[in-house]
Amino acid sequence: MSEELPEELKLRVMKRMIRRVMEERTTESFNDIEREVWSKLVDERAKELMEKTKVLYPRDYGVVVKVFYELIKKGLVKEFDGYTTLLLLNKLGISVKPEMKLRFVKRGREVDLKNYVGD
Repeated sequence: MSEELPEELKLRVMKRMIRRVMEERTTESFNDIEREVWSKLVDERAKELMEKTKVLYPRDYGVVVKVFYELIKKGLVKEFDGYTTLLLLNKLGISVKPEMKLRFVKRGREVDLKNYVGD
């Protein structure tokens, strides 16, 4: 979403979209909507977050997919990277944390902590 809009306005727009999505019945099947949303997830982090949402919050997953689809349909978002997906999920009240991995790189190679500190 655009960084020019104040957080308060973004939150109001998101809440209004959530209400609208929950109230109206879409003529498209959920599988088509889900496929469209997943095609707009551009990196592995975004896909990981959506997969965790599907597993951890199965009841809310449908609403999340519909909200993401509405954002795409209205042209507010063209694609979802990991950061955007995480922010939107948090705004929707879905607490999903990405996997964390520490990597130590020394002279262009990934090494373990012992080799990194030892040399």
